[in-house]
Amino acid sequence: MGVDGIFPSRMVHAAPTQSRLRANVARIQALSFTWMFMLVMPVIVPYLGSHDLGMDRVFQLQAIFAITIVLLEVPSGYISDLLGRRRCLILAGILHGLAATTLYWASSFSGFVVFELLAAVGVCFYSGTDVALLYDSLEALGDGGGKRRLLGRRLMWMQSGETVAALLTAGLLGASLGNYALEQVVYLNAVVGWVPFLVTLTLVDVPRPTLDHRTHLHNARLIWNGVFRESMLLRLVMINLITYGVGTLIAVWAFQDYWRSLEVNLAHFGILWAGYNLTVAFVGRIAHRVEGRLGFQGVVTCVGILPVLGFGGMAFCSHAFGSSGGAGVWVVLGVSLGLLFQIGRG
Repeated sequence: MGVDGIFPSRMVHAAPTQSRLRANVARIQALSFTWMFMLVMPVIVPYLGSHDLGMDRVFQLQAIFAITIVLLEVPSGYISDLLGRRRCLILAGILHGLAATTLYWASSFSGFVVFELLAAVGVCFYSGTDVALLYDSLEALGDGGGKRRLLGRRLMWMQSGETVAALLTAGLLGASLGNYALEQVVYLNAVVGWVPFLVTLTLVDVPRPTLDHRTHLHNARLIWNGVFRESMLLRLVMINLITYGVGTLIAVWAFQDYWRSLEVNLAHFGILWAGYNLTVAFVGRIAHRVEGRLGFQGVVTCVGILPVLGFGGMAFCSHAFGSSGGAGVWVVLGVSLGLLFQIGRG
């Protein structure tokens, strides 16, 4: 996340050609796809369970991930403006690859903690930096008006990457049985986890203001004042980004354990994950049209209400499933209500 506009800066970097700027836009979309192409995500909770980690341990790992994100969100934005977008994304790609590799080799709680820390720091350096470079590229191309359209398209590519990965995972699990199938998925995930790093090497920086390297303490004070004191809007946006982001991450883990509680076959997890992400991708693709009809306040209201309805309905269906002796209708309804949260994400 960047901190442009909060304090004075100076210009750096030579101007890239128009063709390289246009390639930048396409490659950032490719980065969105490959970053979310994580084969392990649809079955991360069962995989951790195969290493004797209960849900208490799983949520401890999630807490470590979330706390790291909260602590590093603003500092990572400062570093992004200090080092430049491209370098920051390259660093994010390295951390992403290391996290995927660590997950494969980890066999204990401490090993999974290292995985979570690497993944969280990588997300902090990636989150917002890709959007900032996309916006910089569009401005340099004279297409600043296309930001909202491409932001929705970026979300579509992210969810498409996760969807394709989920379908591949479903195929791998459908063709195999037992925990060995999970090991295969995690091994392949460790390999493809380095693809985003390769994509970042093809990006170019755009001429833009950067921070004065000699005034870190002064810059930190200006960031604090600009985000948390001077602007109520920025403060609310920051709190919303952190809170909603953490809520989204919790849902990742909750969905899989919820499906398991409804006795859904593990081979179907990938298909369900793909369907959930296709929903986000589709809604993200038409989000700007929905905003045009409902207005900004209407969209924000939906984003706040839909998760409550979704999770509340899922809880009711889970209770009804147990009371009815495992009636399939509650499985279908419970899984379907989870889509409300995904619509809100989109």
